This record gives sequence, structure tokens and C-alpha cells, in this order.
Amino acid sequence: MALMDGSLNKGRPLQTTCRVTTGRVAALFCLVLTLAAGAVRSDITIPLIYVVGSGNEVLDNFLLDQVRQVVGQDVPVVPVSESDTALNPNAPIVAIGPRALTSALAWYPQSPILATLISQEYYRSVIAATSSRSNKESERSVSAIFYDVPLLNQALTGKAILPQARRIALLATPKSTHLYNELMSQLPKYNLEAQMFVVNSSSELIPALVRALYYGDFVLAAQDPSIYNPSTIKHILLTAYRRNIMVIGPSQAYVKAGSLASSYAPYSAVAQALVGALEHWFQEGFLPEPTYPTYFNVQINEQVGRSLNIPLPSEASVKQQVTDQLRELAMPAPKDVTSKAANSLVLP
Repeated sequence: MALMDGSLNKGRPLQTTCRVTTGRVAALFCLVLTLAAGAVRSDITIPLIYVVGSGNEVLDNFLLDQVRQVVGQDVPVVPVSESDTALNPNAPIVAIGPRALTSALAWYPQSPILATLISQEYYRSVIAATSSRSNKESERSVSAIFYDVPLLNQALTGKAILPQARRIALLATPKSTHLYNELMSQLPKYNLEAQMFVVNSSSELIPALVRALYYGDFVLAAQDPSIYNPSTIKHILLTAYRRNIMVIGPSQAYVKAGSLASSYAPYSAVAQALVGALEHWFQEGFLPEPTYPTYFNVQINEQVGRSLNIPLPSEASVKQQVTDQLRELAMPAPKDVTSKAANSLVLP
């Protein structure tokens, strides 16, 4: 089984901006890319977009290209820095990545800030530590579009690949067990259950994993760098696969490194959610609650699937199954169902 070392450190978005080329084939290729990205909306109400970049120019440009494909080229996208003080106080500042969020909060304490390409965990920790934004009114001036997908999506991805699965194994440190609390309360609705195996030190990682493998039909990985990181992932995957147990998540990058599958939010979905949040500000006067992108994709490592002798559905089929299950549980209960049951059928 091939585990691709280093792929976690080399992830870069594919650049789809059309360059100056010649020939009909090149022109047609650029047209296809433009149509695939979606048409520019004509009802945009955003006058301008301030941006604090991540420091990764390739990443920033790629995301902003996706944003421009939604809002068009007429909406100014204005990079800002600490020295820029004469900003429109009524326009949100988009912060790309963790460092940009920290900088924007420090540079512009009175401005609305919309973070993106960050995890829910990082966002919560930063907001909790920012005492100047602790009252209810100021909290509404800071929000986020997370870069990943809810853990429930990942759990349902695993079940779509392995329909007979019922039990999910989770690994966490004492400081990261809370990452799974919401998921564990959601799983019974989908005829799933989970057990958490706590890793108290690095030397306990593999022993805890072995116990988890005896319990679970598959291992579900969260965005928890204390457990899943470039130094540990190879050992985790090899240990799991020797016991013929698949690992789902935590991200697209880990699928390239050897995880069987993961749901993920494409940059186009992040851009659409970002534009929606900005429109909400300019129309309603406050930012919406932090959220995940609505749309997601699924990536499967077919080589790993063959090694585990798992019949793999297509990525499109898995995505559709996950979407259908989420919609089904979000639909109102029939009128002849008790109110208690109706209240339980709410999509988190």
C-alpha cells in the first residue's frame, strides 16, 4: 500500500485563471473553465471588499478569483494592512486564514470582520480570548466561513462507503474531546454510535488506536493536529490498514496521504458562502452566524480501497447519499408523528 509522504505539506490550490494563450483550443478551454465556475450574479449588493491576506499569495489570489467569479470584476477587492487607517467603517474586512484573523482583530477593533479558511476550533479560541469583543453586540460584528465540513458529513461519508457500519472509533487528547461532542449527539438519528479513545501522551497513540480498531467499523478523524499531523499519520494509517479498518477524514490532503476518503469544501463553495455573508451584512447590518460552506465534494483514494478490498461507490454517489440523508433528517416530520419525534428531526 502506497502512502504518499509529504503530500500534507505540498497542498496548493490548482490555478484556474486563464492566461494569455493563442489558438481555438485554448480559447475553448478557458470558456469551459469559466462556465464550470458559474455565471457572475447580476444582483450583487456588495460595494467593495476589504481583504487581509494570509501571506500566501497563490492561495489568496486563487480564493479571490473564486469570489470574483461570483461578484464580477466591478466590485473592488481592496487589500489592506496595518497602515491603512482610512477604511470605510461600514464595510467588513475579510481575513483569509488564522494569522489574518488575529491581525485584523488587532488592527481594526471597531470594524466588522469576516474570517475564512480557518477551523471552527481556531475561531472559537480566538474569539474567546478577545475580551474587547465579549459583549453580545460586538460578537455579531465578527463571523467566519470555516474551511472544512461538519463531522457529521464525514461520518455519513464513511457509512455511504461501508453501509453495514454502525460503530465509529474516535481518537482525541484530553484537550480535544470536545471536538466530537456535537457529533456524538447527532449520530443516533442516523443509526450510528461512536466511542472516544483518549490519548494522554504521544506514547499512548498507537495503543489507544489499537483499542479503537477493535471497537469501530471505521475511524473518523477530526481536524485535530494533536492527533493527526504529518508526523503521526503514516503510523495511524498503517496500523489501521493492517487490521483492515478504514480511516475517514480529516481532509482532502489526508486522502492524498493515504486516508480512504473525506468530504471537503471546495474553494468555490467557500467563495459563495463568503459572498452570501457579505451580502447579509450590507442588507441586514450584521454578519450571519459562523457557518460551514453549504456545498461539499467527496474524494476517495481508490488505491487504498483496493488494498482494503472494499467495493467503492463513485464519489458522486457518496456525495448524493450524504446529501440525501442530511435532507431527510432536515425535513418536517409527518403530522401523525408525535411532537417529541418532530423536534428530534432537526438538522444540526
